[in-house]
Amino acid sequence: MLTARSIIEGTDDELEMMRLMETAFPPNEQATLEFLTTQAKRDEVTLLAYRDEGRFCGFAFMIEGTDLVYVLYLAVDETLRSKGYGARMLADIELHFPGKTITLDIEPVEEAAPNVVQRKKRREFYLRNGFIPTGWINCCGDDRFEVFAKGPDFEPNRFLSLINELPEGPDKTLARAD
Repeated sequence: MLTARSIIEGTDDELEMMRLMETAFPPNEQATLEFLTTQAKRDEVTLLAYRDEGRFCGFAFMIEGTDLVYVLYLAVDETLRSKGYGARMLADIELHFPGKTITLDIEPVEEAAPNVVQRKKRREFYLRNGFIPTGWINCCGDDRFEVFAKGPDFEPNRFLSLINELPEGPDKTLARAD
C-alpha cells in the first residue's frame, strides 16, 4: 500500500529524496537539500516521501495557492518506473488538494534534445493521467517548460504569481506556446 509522509530532516526519506533528485533531474533543474527543507517549513509548501510497504518509491514537492497547486518536483525511483507508482502519487496529490487545479511543467518535446525519448514518455504519462497542455510555457532564465494542468480553470496570472513565490533563481515569466 502506497503511503505518503512529510519528509523530516535527517531521516532516510531525506537521503533517498536527494539521491533521487540527482538521478531523476538534470543538474540545472536540481534543488539543494537546504532549499527543499527550508521551503518545506512554509505552510503553503508540502514535501512528501512515498513508500510502499516501507520501500521508498519517490517524492513530491508542491506549493499551494488559494485555488491551485504547483508540483515543482515529482519523481519515482528508477527501479519502480512504469509500475503505476507515478499515477498513484498523482492521485494522492489530488486527494491532498481537493477541488484545486494541479499544475506542473515539463521539458518540451524537442526532437534535437538529447533526452527526447524521456521527454516524450514524460509528456505521454501526464496526458494519460488527465493533465492537459495549457498553451503556456514557463520561462526561467534560459530554461523553457511546457505547463500542464488538471482540474478547474487554469489562470496563467495565478500560476505565474504562485511559481514566483519560490525564492530560487530568476523570476519566471510565461509565454504562449507556439
